[in-house]
Amino acid sequence: MRIALDVQSTLGRPTGIGQYTKQLLAALRRVAPGHEFVELNWGRDVIMRTDRRLRWQQWELPRRARAVGADLLHVTGFDAPRLRPCPVVLTVHDLVGMLFPHNLPPVARLYWSRWLPYSVRWATRLIADSQHTRADLIRLLGVAPERIEVVYLGVDDSLRPVTDLERLAAVRQRYGIADRLILYLGTLEPRKGLDTLIAAFAQVAADLPHHLVIAGKEGWYTGPLFRQVRTLGLERRVHFTGYVAAEDQAALYSLADLFVFPSRYEGFGLPVLEAMACGTPVVCSKAASLPEVAGDAAVLIPPEDAGALAAAVLKVLQDGTLRQGLRERGLERARRFTWEETARRTLAIYEQVT
Repeated sequence: MRIALDVQSTLGRPTGIGQYTKQLLAALRRVAPGHEFVELNWGRDVIMRTDRRLRWQQWELPRRARAVGADLLHVTGFDAPRLRPCPVVLTVHDLVGMLFPHNLPPVARLYWSRWLPYSVRWATRLIADSQHTRADLIRLLGVAPERIEVVYLGVDDSLRPVTDLERLAAVRQRYGIADRLILYLGTLEPRKGLDTLIAAFAQVAADLPHHLVIAGKEGWYTGPLFRQVRTLGLERRVHFTGYVAAEDQAALYSLADLFVFPSRYEGFGLPVLEAMACGTPVVCSKAASLPEVAGDAAVLIPPEDAGALAAAVLKVLQDGTLRQGLRERGLERARRFTWEETARRTLAIYEQVT
């Protein structure tokens, strides 16, 4: 079978969808060497230009899938073409554009809230990252349950505890990281709950030697976060690193005494598992898919509750037994999620629709 995949999201500095696409494609080639996987992209970053994005998704992508003789097209992030040259599998990672439209820039808000209902209608089969996203598709868009398969994401094999002191020191120096740190890693955007994290850190900063490191690519509406840090007088204790290269992430997780992920909404929440895979204790919100992903291997707190988050941070950092238990359960939890299993389940869906 010749399977075409939309890999446009992997260009530039890939984040969530781009990393999903890269890891899935690599795993598919490992587990299914008898199939041919063709990468389709436009050779430029069109992600934030709506006019070009529409041209790519609705014209260029199906045209190229037809030109390469694809038996199936997998669109790995939200936008299915109306004209289908072959069966189309669409991965829907979340419904943030419909549930949290005010968290997006105006053009993106309009695009995601209006376009997604059409995309899910045009696709032959849908993949959801979690049971929670599947339920959202059924509840909000009226998708027939039998059209949606849940396929969990995996954890990259490179994400393991790092003990090499030279490697740790190099990453510490590269990102200007203090000796003791609490870490967040992910895109900076309103739904991630970083305002709650900063407010919680302000409550415990006097009781801890730790610095708060907020790592990841700037998304949108980040100005209020920087102002919040200045207003609280935390400029010397809160650090923004910017984008973190994939090869540095395992060391960064390993340097942290605690990983905090206070998101208001996630379709999956891969950073939670990545931190666990590196042996870092996790505190995360109990919003959306996060309890499904974290299981009993994290301390769960209500989203947008700075007091509860502050208390959880203190408890984990001051209780060595709890910290060790979280570390052990996290390592075990992360081992259950592999990209090979993601690829095998995805391949089974391909075979069902062709």
